Amino acid sequence: MTFRRTNAGLSNLYLFLNAEAVVFVEGGQSFTREDIDNGLYNKSSSDIRFWQALFNAYRPGKNYQFRSVGSKEVVKSIAADIQAGRISRVIAAMDRDFDHINARLISSENVVYTKGYSWENDSWNEVTIFEAFCTLSGSCKNNADNEKSYLEQSFAKFSSCLHGSVRIDAILSQYDNSLFDRKKPNRYITISGSGEPKINVSQLRASIGEARTRNARPIIRKTNLIINALDDCYGHLLAEFGYRLLTFLLGIFEGLPKMPKEFAAGMVVEKFERALSGGLLPELKQHYDIEFARVSA
Repeated sequence: MTFRRTNAGLSNLYLFLNAEAVVFVEGGQSFTREDIDNGLYNKSSSDIRFWQALFNAYRPGKNYQFRSVGSKEVVKSIAADIQAGRISRVIAAMDRDFDHINARLISSENVVYTKGYSWENDSWNEVTIFEAFCTLSGSCKNNADNEKSYLEQSFAKFSSCLHGSVRIDAILSQYDNSLFDRKKPNRYITISGSGEPKINVSQLRASIGEARTRNARPIIRKTNLIINALDDCYGHLLAEFGYRLLTFLLGIFEGLPKMPKEFAAGMVVEKFERALSGGLLPELKQHYDIEFARVSA
């Protein structure tokens, strides 16, 4: 079908799918924009799982088709076309990354961003992990104060330990560079003898040294930076830490098998949707109230 090769074809795609609109997200195998215009996409991805949950919450009963295209740059190209009015009945949904400090956010109807660095930052938090823990372990929420307190303290320690490194990562992003090894987030997590996850401080220091070596010239921040380590940390690192926390808590209960990471992520996204709708995540709800107010399709 050649109708997909034009902007008009992309705009009319929703008609052929009997959908409100087509939502393009990141994740999965990466395609070029030409591939997308020719109809190639991933039918499933973690990003689809997350954004589908949000659309279920904010657009209940409406039919959207989600297409995962891999590269954020491709989603941004679609967002740019939406902003310019070249396509309609199409929605671009993507991770914020450090776009807010690098003046790269695309402000337009039908273009929505996560509140944190990525969908993992929004999904993996002490509320959702606690809810997932109670469901998976069969624990009574009103009798799990120790676990709830442990999660609060763990995220507070994570934030305190990572704040300086996340700040450096944000500054380096203004030079199209980074501090963290984004392909190996588990490098920054160490597991104690009891199975408890902790930040690998030695690896953080090593990465800072490597960043200094790569950037011989002085690094000066270009904008005023207000950093929140939980919001602005590289998403895969936060998700790895959250997953390890959840499996550690579940490991306390004898006989519970280790849970696959994708299964845990699915459970956490489900809990995220419920917690958001139930008012347990007020800051995130405020953000997505604003984002979805721009969705007209």
